[in-house]
Parts: sequence; C-alpha cells; structure tokens
Amino acid sequence: MVNDMLEKSLLNKKIIIKLVKENYDINICRVNKINRGSANIYKLIDKEDNTYILKEFQSKYSQDDINKEINIINYLRNKKIKVPEYIRMSNGSYSFVNQNKTITLQKYIDGYVLEKNRGTFEQTLESAEYLGKIVYELESYKYKDKCNVDGWFKTDFDSSIKMYQDLILKVEKNEFYDEIMVDLNEKIKMLEKLKQIDFSDLNKMSIKYTHGDYSVMQFIYLDGKINAIIDFVSATYMPIAWEIIRSYSYIYYKNKNGKFDLDGFISYVKKYLEYSGLNKYDLKYMSYIYLIQLLKSSFGYKQYLDNGSTDLLKFGMYRTNVCRFLINNASTISERLLEEIEI
Repeated sequence: MVNDMLEKSLLNKKIIIKLVKENYDINICRVNKINRGSANIYKLIDKEDNTYILKEFQSKYSQDDINKEINIINYLRNKKIKVPEYIRMSNGSYSFVNQNKTITLQKYIDGYVLEKNRGTFEQTLESAEYLGKIVYELESYKYKDKCNVDGWFKTDFDSSIKMYQDLILKVEKNEFYDEIMVDLNEKIKMLEKLKQIDFSDLNKMSIKYTHGDYSVMQFIYLDGKINAIIDFVSATYMPIAWEIIRSYSYIYYKNKNGKFDLDGFISYVKKYLEYSGLNKYDLKYMSYIYLIQLLKSSFGYKQYLDNGSTDLLKFGMYRTNVCRFLINNASTISERLLEEIEI
C-alpha cells in the first residue's frame, strides 16, 4: 500500500557512501534498498560488518519534524522502551538534509514485520502493553507540541456527505465501478445515521500524547516478540481511545475483513489499562471515534480516482468494511466496555 506514496530518491550507492563518510565518518561498502514504509530506506554495511539503516524521509517532513521524532525515541529508549538507536553524526547532530530531504542513520534492527491481522492473542496483548507503556512514559516527556485536537470532535457530517457525493460524480465505468458506488453510497447512509446520535460530550474523551500511528505495521518482531517500535514522526496529542481501537483492529488474527473479535478487544483494553488510564467517556465513545474518523476520510477512493492506485483503493475498501462492522456494533462495544471494565 504505502509504496504507492514513495517519493523518488536521488540517492544511489555512490552518493550514500559519500554522505555517510562525510557526516558520520563511517566507511560503507554495501548498500541495499529496502522497499518498506513511506520513506526511502537503505540497508548499509560497513567495512567492519556493522549494519545500519539509512532513511531518506519524504520532503513533506521537515528536519524539525524528524528531530522531534528522534528526541522522542531517544527519550523512550532511556525508559527501556524497545525503539531504534540513532547514530550521532560527527558534529553531534542526529540528522542532515540532502536535496531538500532529511536523512538519518540508525543501527540495524534484526527481525521481520507481520502482515495485518496475523498477530496471535499473545502478540495482540503485547501491542496493548507497549502502547500503555509509551503513553505512560510520554506523560513526563517535555514536548513543545500544542494540544490542538478540535478536529477530532467535529461532527459536521454534512461536509463529509458532500465530499462523497462529489466523488460519486467522478466514478467511471471500470472493473471496480460497482464496488466503489456501493461503498460510497453506503458511507453516506452511515453518516446520515450518525447525525441522529448525540455526541455533545464526545470532547470529554482523554487526550494523551502518543505515537500517532501505532499499529502492527510499526513493529519489528524477533522470535515472535516485538524487537522494536518504529516511526514516531506522527507523535502528537489525540484521543487515546482512537489509538487503542485502531491498533487493535490491525493486529489480531481473529479480526477479519473489518470485523472485530469483541472478547479480544476487551482483553486488549484491559491490558492497556495496566499501564495507563482511561475515563468512562473513552469507553463510551471508543468505537464511535474510530467510526467517525474513518467515515470522514475518503482515503483510498480519492487516490484511486485521481491516479488509479488499486492498492490504496483496496485499503480504502477494507476501512469501509470496518465502518460496516462498527455502525452495527458500536453501541454493543460501548456497553460491553462500560460493563466489563472498571474505571
């Protein structure tokens, strides 16, 4: 999916060897491209057989953005959270800019990545545990971000309905025509249904500083356990309930085609609560905040209609399946969380 969003890199083996020597005084002899994530990633090996990862970030991320991520990771590393280890440059910095793109170097992390919805029950609970630990530790982190979360609680569903109506006008006859039309029209119906629900106390949900994109796609596993959690570039304030339910939806093997295993979800929330807190509004609206954000986003469909990306379209269709499940089960999820979890 994410490979469709990669920006073309101007780096090659010769340039990388030169940049690493100039900035880190490390003599690289082997360079291999890794096709993963939205950054351009290279595996490097030096003359002493030490292995590194060089990342060239998309130009939309400033050096300040990347340095913020590095500072968070260094902080969490000192708190014994399993995160990458960045290499300090010769001038003491951790990043540099080349051709308007920020570049970092870190120690290579041995392991592999799980595909979505392949995690065991034990791996699912491990995800909840690390999320709880990260949120707890970041409560003491001295960050400079401002807490601006108004967009999370906006329930102007009419603008989202108009967005889908406009997209429908752009759909042309092709192999996905029928599926796209069904999905877009159904998302409009779901938004109309949400308009009938009272969300006046939605803004009482807990706002926490967190990873921002926490999911199984950001875990590197070794021997079946998390060896590192990566990509904190989206770290920010947000309703922590969203990060909890979203991360659960992507990891557990029993969550198929957008449907959730509710018993597993109760266990996931309970495991998180062993390390960090929630309030009753988090439990009440956890399923709704995820549903609202998914319905307000046309991600996947818009990209397909603009540039023909079938991978992103399929991801958008998966998210619509999540919406179908949540629109029919959100109230049940809320009731079970409030009944089975003591706050």
